[in-house]
Amino acid sequence: MIVKTDEFKEACQTILLALDTKEVSLYNEALELVANGSTLNLNVTNRQYYVTVKFNLSSPENFKATVKAKTFLSLISKITTEYIELVVNNRVLKVRANGEYTFPLIFNDSVMLELPQINLNVITNHFSINSDILLSVLFNNSKELLRGAEVIKSSNSKTAQPYYYIDELGAITYTTGACVNSFTLPSPIKMLLDEKSVKLFKLFKNNTTVDFKMSQSVLSDTITQTILQFSTDKVILNTIMPDSSLISSVPAITVREMASKAYPYNVVLSKDDLLEALNRLNIFNTDSKLLIKVSISNDTLTMRSLTDDFIESLKISGGSTITDEYSFYLILKNLKLILDGYTEEYITMGFGDKKAIVFKKQSVVDIIPEPRVVS
Repeated sequence: MIVKTDEFKEACQTILLALDTKEVSLYNEALELVANGSTLNLNVTNRQYYVTVKFNLSSPENFKATVKAKTFLSLISKITTEYIELVVNNRVLKVRANGEYTFPLIFNDSVMLELPQINLNVITNHFSINSDILLSVLFNNSKELLRGAEVIKSSNSKTAQPYYYIDELGAITYTTGACVNSFTLPSPIKMLLDEKSVKLFKLFKNNTTVDFKMSQSVLSDTITQTILQFSTDKVILNTIMPDSSLISSVPAITVREMASKAYPYNVVLSKDDLLEALNRLNIFNTDSKLLIKVSISNDTLTMRSLTDDFIESLKISGGSTITDEYSFYLILKNLKLILDGYTEEYITMGFGDKKAIVFKKQSVVDIIPEPRVVS
């Protein structure tokens, strides 16, 4: 089988994003290449998700090989010839390009390893999603899980905190604070997604239509398995939803009320000015939990360390509503995480109820609890 290098490289780079390298297993390390006609499917799985990336062939082929994923994909990324030849011979896959390279096929006993698929059963919901929504969930909601990583790690109880909650009104992630990402889906739905599955949203290109399906399978009298599918003509992602009983524990109404409520004070700040100040302050940061004091008056926001090792002042932009001086405390790292990657020119900060500080940008609101006592 002969494939054009540039196009095959792109397919391999896409499937590389789906590799689960954190856990070592026979399936996690394997890449399955299967052609039965004019399409070559590149498949990977970690038993929680199953991903297929499709590559169009110039002529029909009958081909199957299962090899070590990382080694194969690393080689393909460095090929410089115009074409690549793939040949299965006995128990090896030969790759002929700049040179000739041999990959042992992976066998389970005497049979070539086949990756276990995750198949849909009874479809209970079906609609289209713009990929930009999925990429927004990946980019924005993931930051809350980063901010609350220690909380998630230390939690002894089974909660929905490590997961992404999505319904027809948007997506929520919550730990010590929360991220509320508002959008509209065409059908009422409630689902949870794990972090590994959400990371695979990177497989979808910007502004493309993604076909979504929810499927139910009855495993026993008491256990029902939910499978979610996100697919385009090039990529299919099937993922098993975490325990659906956790959905009821997500405080979606309360969190959304915190995001949408009218706060006593609102200030508008230049995102670039604030981020540049935080980058300077971060030079002094040797503690991931370093608190800074934020004081806001009519036209100025001041940030300082509790020991006054550093002080930065910024001018407040038009559209702000504050009449008195107000102060609160924030963890420096958390504030920087919120701002990293922002593309908007300005950011609006709401506060003043002694409970929370919210950061608003278009359809996304980040909520950070306001510490009541600082030692």
